[in-house]
Parts: sequence; C-alpha cells; structure tokens
Amino acid sequence: MKEQIKEKLVAFFVRNWQWKLLSLLLAFVIWFVICEYVDPETDTTVSNIKIAVNYEGSVPQNEGLDIMTTVDEAVSVRVSGSRDTIALMNHNKITAYLDLSNVTRSGEYDLPVRIDLGGQNLELVDQSVETVRVRFDTNIVSSVKVNVTVTGAVPEGYILEEPTMLNNFVTVSGPKAIVDTIASAEIEIVQESFPETSTFSCSYEFKDADGNVVEKTFLQTDTETIEVTVTVVKQKTVPLTVSIVNSSGGMDSAFCTATVEPENITITGSAETLDTINAIDLGVIDVAEQTENFESSVTVVLPNGIKNVNNVETAKVSVAFNDVQTRTFEVTNLVLQNVPDGTNAQISEGSLTVRVRGIAEDLKALTAEDISAVVDVRNQALPSGTNRLTVVLTFPDGSKVGAVGKYQLTVVVS
Repeated sequence: MKEQIKEKLVAFFVRNWQWKLLSLLLAFVIWFVICEYVDPETDTTVSNIKIAVNYEGSVPQNEGLDIMTTVDEAVSVRVSGSRDTIALMNHNKITAYLDLSNVTRSGEYDLPVRIDLGGQNLELVDQSVETVRVRFDTNIVSSVKVNVTVTGAVPEGYILEEPTMLNNFVTVSGPKAIVDTIASAEIEIVQESFPETSTFSCSYEFKDADGNVVEKTFLQTDTETIEVTVTVVKQKTVPLTVSIVNSSGGMDSAFCTATVEPENITITGSAETLDTINAIDLGVIDVAEQTENFESSVTVVLPNGIKNVNNVETAKVSVAFNDVQTRTFEVTNLVLQNVPDGTNAQISEGSLTVRVRGIAEDLKALTAEDISAVVDVRNQALPSGTNRLTVVLTFPDGSKVGAVGKYQLTVVVS
C-alpha cells in the first residue's frame, strides 16, 4: 500500500513541475522565517589574528621609550551576529592590536589586546588572549667604535696595513638596557688572498665586552654598512745611518765611529718608492766641540709616502773616538777668502794656536806648515771695523786628523 502511495507522489511531481517549483519557494520562505524570526543570531570563530604593535606616534615613543619584547602572538576571537552578517563576514577586516596608551615609563606592562571588528556589525563574544606582557626601556644614543679584522695572504714582500674607514664609529640608538651592553662594532674581512689594495662594503655585528653578539632587533643605526679600505703595501727593512762631520775642519769620520740604535727599521710604501730607498739618513753629527765619547738623540724623518712600521720616532746615536791622540800647533798660514771687490780687509792676528786629534801616525807626520786657518767671508755681512769670524782648518788630503774646538780670527775692514 505504502509503495503505491509513494509511486503516485513521485509520478505526480514528475508530471507537474509547477508543484516542484512551488515546493522550493515554500522551503526558502520557511528557512528565511526561521533565520529572521525564530533564530536570527549565530556566532563563529576567527583564528590566528596577528597582534599588531602600533608604535609610531604612540605614547611610549613620545616618552622616549623603546619596546624590548618581540610580540609575535596571535589571537582567536568568537564573534556573533545575524546569520546573513556572519555569512558575508570578511575575516581579514578583523584585526588585533596592543593598547599602548598607559605606557609612560620604563618597565613591564600587561597590555590589553584590543579587537577591531572592521565595522561589520558584529559583536565580540570572546577572545583567546586578553593581555600580552611587554617590556619598555628608555631610548638612548651612543657612539660605538668600529674594529676591523682582516685575514688573508699577501704577495711575498708585501703586508696589509691597518684597514681604514671614513668613519670609525657607528651611531646607535635604542633601549638603554641593550645599548649599554655594546662594547664595539666588529667587522671581519676574510679572503684567500689580497693581491692589491681594495675597498669593501661591510656589514657589522655589535658585541659586548665578552665578545657575545648583541642583537640589533630593537636598535637603530645611522648606517647598515661601512666602507673599509684594505691597503696592500710593500715592506722593506733598511738601516739607519748617520754622518760624522767636523765643522771646524778635518776628517774625523776616519777615526770616529757612530752606532745607531736601533740599527734598522721596517718601512712600508709603494713599490716604486721603496725600490729607491736603501737606508734612512738621520743627518750629520758635528763632533768639532766634542772631546770624548757621547750620545745624542736624533729624530727619524721619513720621505713622503713612507710609513714607519716600528713607530720609531727617535734613534740613539753613540759616538766614540777610537785610539786618537791630540797635538797643539801654532798655525801661521792664515787665509782670508772671497773678500768682495773694493773691500779692504785683513786678518789682524799673525798666528792661531789650535788643537788637532787623529790617528797617531797621521798626527806625527803633520806639521804646522801643513795646516791652514781659513776665514771664508762668502755670503757674510762684512761691516767696517773689527769682526770676529769663524775659522775652518784645512789639512793635507787623506790626512786622518781633525780640529778640536771652535776657532775665530779678527778681520778688520777699513
């Protein structure tokens, strides 16, 4: 019996499509009535909403405070509304953010998580995260020294000089608790070899006094990279030399020795310049008024473009008179040279007593007649009257002797 009724109903709706359409419309009306009048409200859950921290222009920023906590939490919310509102809801319009309005000084805060439903006529029922703990600290600015370490080989005879930068410091700002731990900014340049001078654009790491890396997460710097020049220069070790002279006359260098300490220094510079340098000349040591061994300090002066690797600024020169003897002579050969034309000048003395030192056999062979006392007035003012002028003694060529002391003669100009 039931099967017959079922067959008759199916046949009725198959043959009468108008009834089918009317049934569908009637079902829709019933569903609408239920939604709008019987059960109009419903709810749903939206998950994994990232919690934003709107720091720019916030109260803590205006108070000079920086965030010291990384906020990477997400919140889930349950919202309610009419069925059609829930059906048409845009999940992306629902956002979450921290309320920073009460952060006015350093410390830890349990900040409320605010939910913005995006103006979608929804009501917040519940949220999974109510507060987030965040630490704030005073913002300070510091200047940090940059250190550079260079590792790599150079061609034979060359070295790496200290790397150079336009600015040896980085300005960093951020939370005081972090900035105060920064001891330096470290750069490391590693290559298999450095065939020539090169410039590198380098990033750097902040490190504390124990060499631990200080994270930059909450820090701001005036630059992310630093230009570093690694200079490759030729290196050479050369002796320091000094010359012995006697301004009163003679060849004291034949029996007088000078020892320089240090004997050598290491210098660097361009290959073209270093190839022309075989020694660093410290100048002359005048022994005319010296009667015994002595020491002198001499400034080390290098040619332009040459650097002193040892940083030796002065050298000690020790002068020794080796096995010399002295004799006194009465010199009568007094010579006045280069008197200007038209000037009447003459030496008033008839002789000059001088002391001479030297190698024994040279000194023994020397006679007073072999010595001349010369007054050279070239490029000297020669006013009328009496003038006391410096004397230079001359000796036979090759004679290993020298004058002891300073001497003068009287030149009368009329």
